[in-house]
Amino acid sequence: MDRRSFLRAGAFAVTTAAGGTFLIGCAPTTRNDAANSTGDQTLPEVAFVTPFQHIINYIDVYVAVQEGFFEKEGLRVKPIGGTGTASSISQVTAGQGMFGKGAAVITSPLILDTGAEIITIGQNDQVSQYSVASDPTKPLNSPADWQGKTIGVISKGGTTELLLDAMSVTAGLDPTKVRKVVTGADVGSLEFLKRGEVDGFITFLGSETALRQRGVELNYLNTDKFAKMPGDSYFVKKSDAQSKGEEITGFLRACRKAYEFTEDKANLDKVLSAMGAFNAVEVSDKEVARLKIEAQAKLCKPANGKYLSIDMPAWESALELMRKSGIVKDKSRPLSDIVTAEFVDKV
Repeated sequence: MDRRSFLRAGAFAVTTAAGGTFLIGCAPTTRNDAANSTGDQTLPEVAFVTPFQHIINYIDVYVAVQEGFFEKEGLRVKPIGGTGTASSISQVTAGQGMFGKGAAVITSPLILDTGAEIITIGQNDQVSQYSVASDPTKPLNSPADWQGKTIGVISKGGTTELLLDAMSVTAGLDPTKVRKVVTGADVGSLEFLKRGEVDGFITFLGSETALRQRGVELNYLNTDKFAKMPGDSYFVKKSDAQSKGEEITGFLRACRKAYEFTEDKANLDKVLSAMGAFNAVEVSDKEVARLKIEAQAKLCKPANGKYLSIDMPAWESALELMRKSGIVKDKSRPLSDIVTAEFVDKV
């Protein structure tokens, strides 16, 4: 089986510096969305496949759908809830979606080492949404603090495990000396720490916000402190990048407008409504949802104030780190093979 056939088969393998190879499997497209088909039915429909279900992390798309920002760009966008970054990648490469989303630590090795025909076109997360949480009486403030200890990760072989390994490598330490166990992505991860099963665990923006709102005191070390990597970013097929430039620029323009809309606190009720149309549970606690939305806007706003701008120096240093840590095996292909600012610069 050649590399393209392997990618179409829906499975991706990545080997880390820790010496382990993991397989990221893909599930079928989910079609149970609350608002699958919206807007002007005469416009061409394109799909955005989320990395994971429908959550506040993708609020710009939901707001752009509700507020008609996509329609103004001549697009009708259908958000499809994915089951992992790999499902987003596999569906986009198979032509079942035009836009996907994934972190550099996942997309880069798939592009450079396995031949995934995708390219990043807009950067959402300007700061890492992941932190290592620990007991404030036994804080973990550097990779040296968890050598020989057990750390909880959100999923086996996923973004958080790769970031944890990269943090160790940056500090000149052996990532294999750290035991990783899966503790999940919600506030239930805290129970592993309370039971003494882990010395720390990785949180993401949503769970950290919920824990803080509940008054849980933890020590947080953002992964950017030791392994700065561009976070979730929009990608498309390279063939679409060559032939559908207007649609891509229009999508990014609508999403930027949506971020600006979301940032205005006066629009909170409309933003909650946009999210609730796809996942009512995500906004069932209005206060927690508000805190998540505010945190998401801060996370995604770059220094220049222009949402979705690509931080090329960060991508360059991240690629160097991924090669050093063994996340990326390729040593010669240029940065332009994985990311381009061509479209977002036209917004």
